[in-house]
Amino acid sequence: MTSQSDKPSTTPKARKAGRGAGRGKDATRRVAATMLAHILRGKTLDEVRDRLDALDPQARNLADAIVQTSLRHYGEIRSLMGRHMKRPLPLRPHMAHALIVIGAAQLRFMGIAAHAAIHETVAASGRREQPFRGLINAVLRAIDKDATPTDPQRNLPDWMRARFEAAYGATQCAAILEAHATTPPLDICFKSAEKAAAFAATHDVDRLSDTQLRLTRPGAVPQLAGFHEGDWFVQDVAAGFAATMLHAALDTQGAARILDLCAAPGGKTMQLAAYGHDVTALDMSASRLARLANNLQRTGLTATLVEADALGWAVGEPYDAVLVDAPCSASGTLRRHPDLALHRREGYVAKLTALQTALLDKAASHVRLGGVLCYAVCSLDPAEGEAVAANFLATRSDFEKLSAQGVPAALLHNGWLRTTPADWAARGGMDGHFVALFKRTDTKISE
Repeated sequence: MTSQSDKPSTTPKARKAGRGAGRGKDATRRVAATMLAHILRGKTLDEVRDRLDALDPQARNLADAIVQTSLRHYGEIRSLMGRHMKRPLPLRPHMAHALIVIGAAQLRFMGIAAHAAIHETVAASGRREQPFRGLINAVLRAIDKDATPTDPQRNLPDWMRARFEAAYGATQCAAILEAHATTPPLDICFKSAEKAAAFAATHDVDRLSDTQLRLTRPGAVPQLAGFHEGDWFVQDVAAGFAATMLHAALDTQGAARILDLCAAPGGKTMQLAAYGHDVTALDMSASRLARLANNLQRTGLTATLVEADALGWAVGEPYDAVLVDAPCSASGTLRRHPDLALHRREGYVAKLTALQTALLDKAASHVRLGGVLCYAVCSLDPAEGEAVAANFLATRSDFEKLSAQGVPAALLHNGWLRTTPADWAARGGMDGHFVALFKRTDTKISE
């Protein structure tokens, strides 16, 4: 999560980001277009968010919303542009393409008045875009008058949409894509049910569980009650199911020794620590572990942090439970990270499944007899979820499948958890996750 300050940054990097952006509303559109242009050339949304620091808080929020809306509807916007342009504009060296995209996003999907969306987007063009000002203006005016419905199916790459349709069917796939095109709500996870109840008594929330609340009008995260006191942390409700299931499956009395592999940024680590468990959180990224350390300090929770490669790390005494939240395509989080649809390639999934299989096998070696192994991914692709879990069971006679407990039964399929953004649609949906539990039944590791 990006830092939200009440004052614009004055760092050299922020000043550079704001150069040539003009003033006021023009600067908002200029920063948004610059961010989008860099994302279209390969940067992630998180990597370009520092450019927002050149703006005041209100302008920063608008620019961020414009970029995210542009990404969520990028396929639809491209189809609109195609109807009103003889040939597409190049992505380099100027930003005319990005300016048209952000203008269309404001007109068609954000409800911003045409005179503001068009005028201020055109005014945000810089020296390199001067020859295209007339074109930008004409295309945006044509899009404003175009009442032809757009198709959300265009917002996913063909290969990804085909995989989702094969897995979920055309109807559910369409519902998932509709959810991807909406702004997700803010979910917060409390350290205790008591703290959640106290917050709910004074705020407009949807109570998702004893410790999970969904805010209908969140505002700035650091300004919410209980943030600085460390009462809660941000986490999508579906992301919290893995720790809930693991906690419910433990056969120990009191605190269990739990290893959280690939732990950062640490939502599941904090959940398990809040349950009172002795958690070791391992990750190979020093920067991500630093973020976890900061969150632990803010919430007053404790865990042992280890910077290491999970595949090469060795430990003596086995754990009561191991959670492997494996690296994945993250396609289940597209509504929160809409840039992923532009950056993922089909071959990426096959490479990840090999890594996921290796990590799950390595994690199994750290589980004591009678202990629990939890495998989780935030992917909608069954190749990264159900297939990896089924393969593990087929090749490991020393583990058996555990049925899930502590989570809504409607989200369980064959004893495993599978969520999609189309679930709980009337309540704002949830991210796509897969979680499987296994119990170690033999000390002998299968060959």
